[in-house]
Amino acid sequence: MLEVRGLSVRYDSVIAALEGIDFAASEGRIVALLGPNGAGKSTLLKAVAGMLPFEQGEISAGRVEFGGVSLKGKHPAAITRAGIALVQDGRQCFRNLTVGENLRAASFRHAEGSAERLELVLSYFPILGEFYERPAGFLSGGQLQMLVIGMALMLQPRLLLLDEPSLGLSPVMVQSVFAIVERLHEELGMSVIVAEQTVPRLMEIADDVYVLSRGQVALHAPPQAISEDDLQRLYLS
Repeated sequence: MLEVRGLSVRYDSVIAALEGIDFAASEGRIVALLGPNGAGKSTLLKAVAGMLPFEQGEISAGRVEFGGVSLKGKHPAAITRAGIALVQDGRQCFRNLTVGENLRAASFRHAEGSAERLELVLSYFPILGEFYERPAGFLSGGQLQMLVIGMALMLQPRLLLLDEPSLGLSPVMVQSVFAIVERLHEELGMSVIVAEQTVPRLMEIADDVYVLSRGQVALHAPPQAISEDDLQRLYLS
Protein backbone atom coordinates (compact mmCIF):
# COMPACT_ATOMS: atom_id res chain seq x y z
CA MET A 1 0.00 0.00 0.00
CA LEU A 2 2.72 2.44 1.04
CA GLU A 3 6.30 1.94 -0.06
CA VAL A 4 9.22 4.17 0.90
CA ARG A 5 12.62 3.35 -0.58
CA GLY A 6 15.97 5.05 -0.01
CA LEU A 7 14.30 8.12 1.46
CA SER A 8 16.55 10.97 2.58
CA VAL A 9 15.22 14.28 3.90
CA ARG A 10 17.01 17.58 4.40
CA TYR A 11 15.90 20.73 6.21
CA ASP A 12 17.17 24.07 4.91
CA SER A 13 19.07 22.01 2.29
CA VAL A 14 21.78 21.06 4.81
CA ILE A 15 20.34 19.43 7.94
CA ALA A 16 20.00 15.67 7.44
CA ALA A 17 16.86 14.35 9.17
CA LEU A 18 16.47 11.00 7.41
CA GLU A 19 19.03 8.96 5.51
CA GLY A 20 18.26 6.01 3.22
CA ILE A 21 14.96 4.98 4.85
CA ASP A 22 13.23 1.82 3.61
CA PHE A 23 9.73 1.51 5.01
CA ALA A 24 6.50 -0.17 3.95
CA ALA A 25 2.93 -0.58 5.17
CA SER A 26 0.65 -3.26 3.79
CA GLU A 27 -3.09 -2.77 3.40
CA GLY A 28 -5.16 -3.53 6.47
CA ARG A 29 -2.21 -3.51 8.86
CA ILE A 30 -1.19 -1.51 11.92
CA VAL A 31 2.45 -0.43 11.74
CA ALA A 32 4.26 0.90 14.80
CA LEU A 33 6.93 3.51 14.07
CA LEU A 34 9.05 3.76 17.21
CA GLY A 35 12.10 5.74 18.25
CA PRO A 36 13.35 8.28 20.75
CA ASN A 37 12.65 11.97 20.44
CA GLY A 38 14.44 13.36 17.38
CA ALA A 39 14.81 9.98 15.66
CA GLY A 40 12.93 11.16 12.56
CA LYS A 41 9.46 9.67 13.09
CA SER A 42 7.53 12.89 12.49
CA THR A 43 9.71 13.75 9.51
CA LEU A 44 8.92 10.41 7.88
CA LEU A 45 5.17 10.89 8.33
CA LYS A 46 5.39 14.47 6.98
CA ALA A 47 7.35 13.23 3.98
CA VAL A 48 4.54 10.79 3.20
CA ALA A 49 1.84 13.42 3.72
CA GLY A 50 3.61 16.13 1.67
CA MET A 51 4.05 18.48 4.62
CA LEU A 52 7.82 19.00 4.45
CA PRO A 53 7.83 22.20 2.34
CA PHE A 54 5.92 24.04 5.08
CA GLU A 55 8.92 23.51 7.38
CA GLN A 56 11.68 24.21 4.82
CA GLY A 57 12.16 20.48 4.35
CA GLU A 58 12.57 18.48 1.17
CA ILE A 59 13.02 14.92 -0.05
CA SER A 60 16.62 14.91 -1.29
CA ALA A 61 16.69 11.28 -2.43
CA GLY A 62 14.50 8.19 -2.68
CA ARG A 63 10.87 7.57 -3.49
CA VAL A 64 7.51 7.48 -1.75
CA GLU A 65 4.68 5.58 -3.44
CA PHE A 66 1.07 4.95 -2.44
CA GLY A 67 -0.73 2.26 -4.37
CA GLY A 68 2.10 2.32 -6.90
CA VAL A 69 1.73 6.08 -7.53
CA SER A 70 4.52 8.49 -6.58
CA LEU A 71 3.71 11.05 -3.90
CA LYS A 72 6.95 12.96 -4.33
CA GLY A 73 6.33 16.64 -4.98
CA LYS A 74 2.55 16.38 -4.59
CA HIS A 75 0.59 18.95 -2.60
CA PRO A 76 -0.81 17.72 0.74
CA ALA A 77 -4.36 18.28 -0.53
CA ALA A 78 -3.73 15.91 -3.45
CA ILE A 79 -2.25 13.33 -1.09
CA THR A 80 -5.28 13.64 1.16
CA ARG A 81 -7.60 13.09 -1.80
CA ALA A 82 -5.55 10.01 -2.68
CA GLY A 83 -6.53 8.53 0.70
CA ILE A 84 -3.90 9.49 3.30
CA ALA A 85 -4.76 11.46 6.43
CA LEU A 86 -2.11 12.71 8.86
CA VAL A 87 -2.94 13.55 12.47
CA GLN A 88 0.05 15.62 13.58
CA ASP A 89 1.22 16.02 17.14
CA GLY A 90 -0.05 19.14 18.84
CA ARG A 91 -3.73 18.27 18.21
CA GLN A 92 -4.15 20.91 15.55
CA CYS A 93 -7.67 22.13 15.01
CA PHE A 94 -9.63 25.40 15.04
CA ARG A 95 -9.79 26.08 18.77
CA ASN A 96 -12.27 28.96 18.38
CA LEU A 97 -14.74 26.82 16.40
CA THR A 98 -17.09 24.26 17.89
CA VAL A 99 -16.51 20.52 17.72
CA GLY A 100 -19.19 20.24 15.06
CA GLU A 101 -17.74 23.08 13.00
CA ASN A 102 -14.29 21.44 13.10
CA LEU A 103 -15.70 18.13 11.91
CA ARG A 104 -17.66 19.77 9.12
CA ALA A 105 -14.64 21.86 8.09
CA ALA A 106 -12.55 18.69 7.80
CA SER A 107 -14.88 17.34 5.12
CA PHE A 108 -15.01 20.57 3.12
CA ARG A 109 -12.94 19.16 0.23
CA HIS A 110 -14.71 15.80 0.37
CA ALA A 111 -18.35 16.75 0.95
CA GLU A 112 -20.06 13.76 -0.64
CA GLY A 113 -21.12 11.32 2.06
CA SER A 114 -20.07 13.68 4.86
CA ALA A 115 -23.30 13.14 6.81
CA GLU A 116 -22.67 9.39 6.92
CA ARG A 117 -19.05 9.90 7.92
CA LEU A 118 -20.09 12.31 10.68
CA GLU A 119 -22.47 9.68 12.03
CA LEU A 120 -19.61 7.16 11.95
CA VAL A 121 -17.23 9.50 13.79
CA LEU A 122 -19.79 10.20 16.52
CA SER A 123 -20.38 6.47 16.93
CA TYR A 124 -16.67 5.98 17.65
CA PHE A 125 -16.37 9.13 19.77
CA PRO A 126 -19.70 9.69 21.58
CA ILE A 127 -18.12 12.44 23.70
CA LEU A 128 -17.81 14.55 20.55
CA GLY A 129 -21.58 14.33 20.12
CA GLU A 130 -22.10 15.45 23.71
CA PHE A 131 -19.79 18.44 23.18
CA TYR A 132 -20.85 19.10 19.58
CA GLU A 133 -21.64 22.78 20.20
CA ARG A 134 -18.69 23.38 22.56
CA PRO A 135 -15.66 25.37 21.30
CA ALA A 136 -12.73 23.03 20.74
CA GLY A 137 -10.52 25.24 22.90
CA PHE A 138 -12.46 24.13 25.97
CA LEU A 139 -11.81 20.40 25.44
CA SER A 140 -9.34 18.37 27.49
CA GLY A 141 -6.22 16.92 25.88
CA GLY A 142 -7.82 13.53 25.45
CA GLN A 143 -10.99 15.02 23.99
CA LEU A 144 -8.92 17.10 21.57
CA GLN A 145 -7.09 13.95 20.47
CA MET A 146 -10.41 12.30 19.75
CA LEU A 147 -11.52 15.38 17.81
CA VAL A 148 -8.47 15.50 15.53
CA ILE A 149 -8.71 11.76 14.85
CA GLY A 150 -12.38 12.30 14.08
CA MET A 151 -11.48 15.12 11.71
CA ALA A 152 -9.09 12.77 9.91
CA LEU A 153 -11.84 10.15 9.59
CA MET A 154 -14.08 12.77 7.96
CA LEU A 155 -11.64 12.59 5.04
CA GLN A 156 -12.46 8.87 4.60
CA PRO A 157 -8.78 7.84 4.49
CA ARG A 158 -7.44 4.50 3.35
CA LEU A 159 -4.29 5.10 5.39
CA LEU A 160 -4.32 6.93 8.73
CA LEU A 161 -1.06 8.40 10.07
CA LEU A 162 -0.97 9.19 13.80
CA ASP A 163 1.97 11.15 15.20
CA GLU A 164 2.41 10.47 18.94
CA PRO A 165 -1.31 10.34 19.78
CA SER A 166 -0.55 9.42 23.41
CA LEU A 167 1.58 12.50 24.11
CA GLY A 168 0.48 14.25 27.30
CA LEU A 169 -2.48 11.93 27.95
CA SER A 170 -3.30 10.04 31.11
CA PRO A 171 -2.80 6.23 31.04
CA VAL A 172 -6.58 5.72 30.98
CA MET A 173 -6.98 8.05 27.99
CA VAL A 174 -4.06 6.38 26.20
CA GLN A 175 -5.87 3.05 26.56
CA SER A 176 -9.05 4.64 25.16
CA VAL A 177 -7.28 6.12 22.13
CA PHE A 178 -5.56 2.86 21.22
CA ALA A 179 -8.80 0.93 21.73
CA ILE A 180 -10.31 3.18 19.05
CA VAL A 181 -7.33 2.58 16.75
CA GLU A 182 -7.83 -1.15 17.18
CA ARG A 183 -11.55 -0.85 16.40
CA LEU A 184 -10.88 1.21 13.27
CA HIS A 185 -8.51 -1.50 12.11
CA GLU A 186 -10.79 -4.43 12.94
CA GLU A 187 -14.19 -2.98 11.98
CA LEU A 188 -13.27 -0.76 9.01
CA GLY A 189 -10.15 -2.58 7.81
CA MET A 190 -8.28 0.72 8.03
CA SER A 191 -4.52 0.76 7.60
CA VAL A 192 -2.78 2.73 10.35
CA ILE A 193 0.77 3.92 11.00
CA VAL A 194 1.35 5.08 14.58
CA ALA A 195 4.51 6.95 15.55
CA GLU A 196 5.34 6.78 19.25
CA GLN A 197 8.38 6.88 21.50
CA THR A 198 7.26 3.71 23.26
CA VAL A 199 3.77 2.56 24.23
CA PRO A 200 3.25 -1.06 25.33
CA ARG A 201 -0.38 -0.94 24.18
CA LEU A 202 0.76 -0.16 20.64
CA MET A 203 3.03 -3.20 20.63
CA GLU A 204 0.02 -5.34 21.52
CA ILE A 205 -2.00 -4.30 18.47
CA ALA A 206 0.74 -3.71 15.87
CA ASP A 207 1.34 -6.14 13.01
CA ASP A 208 4.75 -4.73 12.14
CA VAL A 209 7.34 -2.55 13.89
CA TYR A 210 10.02 -0.16 12.63
CA VAL A 211 12.42 1.48 15.06
CA LEU A 212 14.21 4.66 13.95
CA SER A 213 17.44 5.95 15.43
CA ARG A 214 19.31 9.04 14.25
CA GLY A 215 17.35 9.22 11.02
CA GLN A 216 17.82 5.59 10.00
CA VAL A 217 15.94 2.32 10.42
CA ALA A 218 17.70 0.60 13.31
CA LEU A 219 15.32 -2.34 13.57
CA HIS A 220 12.45 -3.86 11.58
CA ALA A 221 10.68 -6.91 12.96
CA PRO A 222 7.28 -8.26 14.06
CA PRO A 223 6.34 -7.02 17.55
CA GLN A 224 6.70 -10.43 19.17
CA ALA A 225 10.35 -10.52 18.09
CA ILE A 226 11.23 -7.25 19.85
CA SER A 227 11.94 -7.18 23.57
CA GLU A 228 11.98 -4.27 25.98
CA ASP A 229 15.74 -4.77 26.24
CA ASP A 230 16.06 -4.35 22.45
CA LEU A 231 14.26 -1.02 22.60
CA GLN A 232 16.22 0.25 25.59
CA ARG A 233 19.50 -0.62 23.91
CA LEU A 234 18.53 1.21 20.72
CA TYR A 235 17.17 4.24 22.56
CA LEU A 236 20.19 4.58 24.83
CA SER A 237 22.60 4.25 21.92
